[in-house]
Amino acid sequence: MIARRVVILGALSSGLLSGCTTSSLLDLSIGSGESEIVTGETLGRVNRLRAEAGLPRLSADRNLGRQAQAHAEYMARKGHMSHDNFARRMKKWKIDLPAAENVSEGQRDVAGMFEAFETSPKHRENMLVGKFRKLGVAVARNKEGRAFWVMGLSG
Repeated sequence: MIARRVVILGALSSGLLSGCTTSSLLDLSIGSGESEIVTGETLGRVNRLRAEAGLPRLSADRNLGRQAQAHAEYMARKGHMSHDNFARRMKKWKIDLPAAENVSEGQRDVAGMFEAFETSPKHRENMLVGKFRKLGVAVARNKEGRAFWVMGLSG
Protein backbone atom coordinates (compact mmCIF):
# COMPACT_ATOMS: atom_id res chain seq x y z
CA MET A 1 0.00 0.00 0.00
CA ILE A 2 1.27 3.50 -0.78
CA ALA A 3 0.07 6.99 0.01
CA ARG A 4 0.43 10.32 -1.68
CA ARG A 5 0.12 13.91 -0.63
CA VAL A 6 0.23 17.25 -2.36
CA VAL A 7 3.19 19.24 -1.13
CA ILE A 8 3.09 22.98 -1.49
CA LEU A 9 6.10 23.85 0.71
CA GLY A 10 8.37 26.18 -1.16
CA ALA A 11 5.87 26.61 -3.97
CA LEU A 12 5.57 30.35 -3.58
CA SER A 13 9.30 30.94 -3.62
CA SER A 14 10.14 28.43 -6.32
CA GLY A 15 7.01 28.31 -8.44
CA LEU A 16 6.80 24.55 -7.90
CA LEU A 17 3.75 22.54 -6.98
CA SER A 18 4.53 18.86 -6.68
CA GLY A 19 2.54 15.69 -6.08
CA CYS A 20 3.61 13.81 -3.01
CA THR A 21 2.87 10.80 -3.05
CA THR A 22 15.38 3.95 -5.03
CA SER A 23 23.58 0.14 -6.18
CA SER A 24 25.27 3.45 -5.75
CA LEU A 25 28.77 4.97 -5.64
CA LEU A 26 27.80 6.70 -2.42
CA ASP A 27 26.20 4.26 0.00
CA LEU A 28 24.80 5.97 3.05
CA SER A 29 23.08 2.86 4.37
CA ILE A 30 23.37 2.61 8.13
CA GLY A 31 21.53 0.17 10.31
CA SER A 32 20.00 0.73 13.73
CA GLY A 33 18.09 -2.36 14.74
CA GLU A 34 14.54 -2.26 13.46
CA SER A 35 15.18 0.60 11.04
CA GLU A 36 17.82 1.62 8.56
CA ILE A 37 18.65 4.29 6.03
CA VAL A 38 18.67 2.73 2.56
CA THR A 39 19.44 5.79 0.43
CA GLY A 40 22.52 4.17 -1.12
CA GLU A 41 20.51 1.14 -2.25
CA THR A 42 17.84 3.37 -3.75
CA LEU A 43 19.81 6.21 -5.34
CA GLY A 44 20.84 4.34 -8.49
CA ARG A 45 17.27 3.30 -9.22
CA VAL A 46 15.94 6.83 -8.87
CA ASN A 47 18.79 8.29 -10.93
CA ARG A 48 18.21 5.78 -13.76
CA LEU A 49 14.56 6.84 -13.83
CA ARG A 50 15.56 10.50 -13.87
CA ALA A 51 18.16 9.92 -16.61
CA GLU A 52 15.50 8.32 -18.82
CA ALA A 53 13.51 11.54 -18.42
CA GLY A 54 16.55 13.75 -19.14
CA LEU A 55 16.72 15.05 -15.56
CA PRO A 56 19.79 15.71 -13.41
CA ARG A 57 20.96 13.12 -10.92
CA LEU A 58 20.05 13.32 -7.26
CA SER A 59 22.64 13.02 -4.53
CA ALA A 60 22.28 11.16 -1.26
CA ASP A 61 21.67 13.46 1.68
CA ARG A 62 22.47 12.15 5.16
CA ASN A 63 20.17 14.64 6.89
CA LEU A 64 17.25 13.77 4.61
CA GLY A 65 17.96 10.08 5.25
CA ARG A 66 17.93 10.58 9.00
CA GLN A 67 14.64 12.44 8.78
CA ALA A 68 13.22 9.60 6.66
CA GLN A 69 14.42 7.07 9.24
CA ALA A 70 12.82 8.98 12.12
CA HIS A 71 9.52 9.21 10.25
CA ALA A 72 9.61 5.53 9.21
CA GLU A 73 10.10 4.62 12.89
CA TYR A 74 7.17 6.86 13.81
CA MET A 75 4.92 5.16 11.24
CA ALA A 76 6.02 1.70 12.43
CA ARG A 77 5.11 2.64 16.01
CA LYS A 78 1.71 3.96 14.87
CA GLY A 79 1.13 0.95 12.64
CA HIS A 80 0.08 2.91 9.54
CA MET A 81 1.38 5.32 6.94
CA SER A 82 1.18 9.05 7.41
CA HIS A 83 2.56 12.39 6.37
CA ASP A 84 1.95 13.73 9.87
CA ASN A 85 3.69 17.02 10.64
CA PHE A 86 5.43 17.16 7.26
CA ALA A 87 6.09 20.92 7.31
CA ARG A 88 7.27 20.82 10.92
CA ARG A 89 9.60 17.89 10.20
CA MET A 90 11.15 19.62 7.19
CA LYS A 91 11.81 22.71 9.30
CA LYS A 92 13.16 20.71 12.27
CA TRP A 93 15.59 18.74 10.09
CA LYS A 94 16.55 21.86 8.04
CA ILE A 95 15.51 20.20 4.78
CA ASP A 96 15.90 22.42 1.71
CA LEU A 97 12.66 23.42 0.01
CA PRO A 98 10.90 22.53 -2.16
CA ALA A 99 10.53 19.10 -0.58
CA ALA A 100 8.23 16.11 -0.88
CA GLU A 101 7.80 12.68 0.63
CA ASN A 102 6.64 9.30 -0.61
CA VAL A 103 5.53 6.75 1.97
CA SER A 104 4.51 3.12 1.65
CA GLU A 105 4.10 0.01 3.74
CA GLY A 106 4.38 -3.71 3.31
CA GLN A 107 7.07 -4.05 0.62
CA ARG A 108 9.74 -6.58 1.60
CA ASP A 109 12.77 -4.82 0.11
CA VAL A 110 14.09 -1.76 -1.72
CA ALA A 111 13.16 -3.23 -5.11
CA GLY A 112 9.54 -3.70 -4.03
CA MET A 113 9.34 -0.22 -2.53
CA PHE A 114 10.82 1.37 -5.64
CA GLU A 115 8.49 -0.59 -7.93
CA ALA A 116 5.49 0.59 -5.92
CA PHE A 117 6.58 4.22 -6.26
CA GLU A 118 7.60 3.89 -9.92
CA THR A 119 4.23 2.44 -10.94
CA SER A 120 2.18 4.99 -9.00
CA PRO A 121 1.69 8.08 -11.18
CA LYS A 122 1.91 10.63 -8.35
CA HIS A 123 4.89 8.97 -6.66
CA ARG A 124 6.70 8.65 -9.99
CA GLU A 125 5.96 12.29 -10.72
CA ASN A 126 7.47 13.17 -7.36
CA MET A 127 10.72 11.35 -8.20
CA LEU A 128 10.83 13.26 -11.49
CA VAL A 129 10.56 16.81 -10.14
CA GLY A 130 13.36 18.66 -11.91
CA LYS A 131 14.10 21.02 -9.02
CA PHE A 132 14.89 18.20 -6.60
CA ARG A 133 18.59 17.54 -5.99
CA LYS A 134 18.68 15.39 -2.82
CA LEU A 135 17.34 12.02 -1.71
CA GLY A 136 16.96 10.24 1.61
CA VAL A 137 15.24 6.85 2.04
CA ALA A 138 14.63 4.70 5.11
CA VAL A 139 12.64 1.71 6.32
CA ALA A 140 11.44 0.67 9.76
CA ARG A 141 9.68 -2.52 10.80
CA ASN A 142 7.01 -2.78 13.44
CA LYS A 143 6.77 -5.58 16.05
CA GLU A 144 5.08 -7.83 13.49
CA GLY A 145 7.87 -7.23 10.96
CA ARG A 146 5.78 -5.07 8.60
CA ALA A 147 7.96 -2.57 6.73
CA PHE A 148 7.22 1.16 6.59
CA TRP A 149 9.13 3.12 3.94
CA VAL A 150 9.87 6.84 3.60
CA MET A 151 11.45 8.49 0.57
CA GLY A 152 12.28 12.16 1.02
CA LEU A 153 13.24 14.42 -1.85
CA SER A 154 14.33 18.03 -1.65
CA GLY A 155 15.74 20.98 -3.55
